[in-house]
Amino acid sequence: MPYQTARHTWETARKMGHVPLVESDFVRSHLRHYRVHAHETVHDVADHLLVPADNLGDPGLPLAWALAFDGSSQEVAVNDRYPSTRVGYLQIAGVLVNLLEMQEQSRQPLVDPAVIRRATHESLLSIVMPGSNVCREDCDTVCDSWRLEMFEIFRDYTIENKPLLDYYFRFLEAGQRAIGGCGQIVLGRCAATRQCPARNIVIPKSGATCPQCQGALYPTDILRVHEEVQDLNANETALGRLRTVLEHLAMLCYLDYLFDRLPRVLSSVAFILDGPLALFGPQAPLKRAIAAYLQSAATEMTDRGYRLPVIVGIEKSGQFAEHAAQIASHIPNRTLMRLPDDYIFQRILASRPSTTSAFGEDTYYGRKFFYKSARGQVFTITVPYMDSNLFLQHHADDPVAYATLPATLALLDGIGTKLYSDAAIPITLAHSFASIPLGIGSKVLTLMSKEFLDQTP
Repeated sequence: MPYQTARHTWETARKMGHVPLVESDFVRSHLRHYRVHAHETVHDVADHLLVPADNLGDPGLPLAWALAFDGSSQEVAVNDRYPSTRVGYLQIAGVLVNLLEMQEQSRQPLVDPAVIRRATHESLLSIVMPGSNVCREDCDTVCDSWRLEMFEIFRDYTIENKPLLDYYFRFLEAGQRAIGGCGQIVLGRCAATRQCPARNIVIPKSGATCPQCQGALYPTDILRVHEEVQDLNANETALGRLRTVLEHLAMLCYLDYLFDRLPRVLSSVAFILDGPLALFGPQAPLKRAIAAYLQSAATEMTDRGYRLPVIVGIEKSGQFAEHAAQIASHIPNRTLMRLPDDYIFQRILASRPSTTSAFGEDTYYGRKFFYKSARGQVFTITVPYMDSNLFLQHHADDPVAYATLPATLALLDGIGTKLYSDAAIPITLAHSFASIPLGIGSKVLTLMSKEFLDQTP
């Protein structure tokens, strides 16, 4: 970690500071034992992994609407003399796109920007979170400040006039993580004090007091985001965890709203998430509640004769997207590629935890596929387990088992854009609304933080 100079610049490294590493026999000997697992040249893709889109069945009527979700977070220093004093900012964007109007424009010789703008409606959730050396006035620690802020976000933010907290409890009840009909959850251990021995504490929606340490407890504590909050260091990891949770919950809240009130309309809507249908870290157990809710909703919609909505996660980067780009020339247009566990662990990931473990069994509520669209774009997608039997069968990769796949692939054929490599229009729009620019955006957020915290140098 470099020192800061009197001019507020950073100490620079010696120009030859890398030489000891380069000349070290220890470093060289260890490098010889490392392997880059998934970067071998790919000469072909086995035929049994490739499934033409037409073989998966009729996609049905074109989808009329797409709801895309993306988020962005950034932490800034609020005092030049004490750069470890930080505040975090977070934005979650939901963008509703009229697909019929937008696709009609693709048939015109010139696209009308006014029509495209009218076909797009956005909603933005903007959040500020305390960082290292910053606490709420009514809290003693940064961690406690985060816990209370998260609870208030869930309690006060509404989607279609319904608090996020109500949706949250509905999903938890579906996954048996909340006491059905009672508006209560069971917190495995006290979150207020690390040394507190209290276990299995019942917490109502409004929060509670720990029976042993008397600390304040909240129903959002079971998400365990606060466990990665640092009092003395940057909190980008915790911000990222919170952003991911809110992206998934925002998508599910709109789906649940339509499921309750307009199930026929829900059948014509696509829900698109920027990233995989998965939750990682301490929040991973939430995926089971999400999967259970989606499977319950799918069963009811099918019983009532409605088509299931399209739900898809699209990854722009990472190991899977990189591998898809590498093998793109071996996949024909309008072809889906299956990703069995053996292929994933042999060709994409570096290791397998055990010979019996299935990919993503603790983190994903959907199955990964590659798809090369009619326009030649390659998408890395996750399609949800809408059938509980699939979930129990160790993430079966047979695409025929996923009822929403034909409509999903037809959607991807129609929403591609050449603005960015292998990009989809709704996700591009959501990203543009959610993103915090690194340059001027960081400066403005820093100045605002300094003003409100009275930290001008």
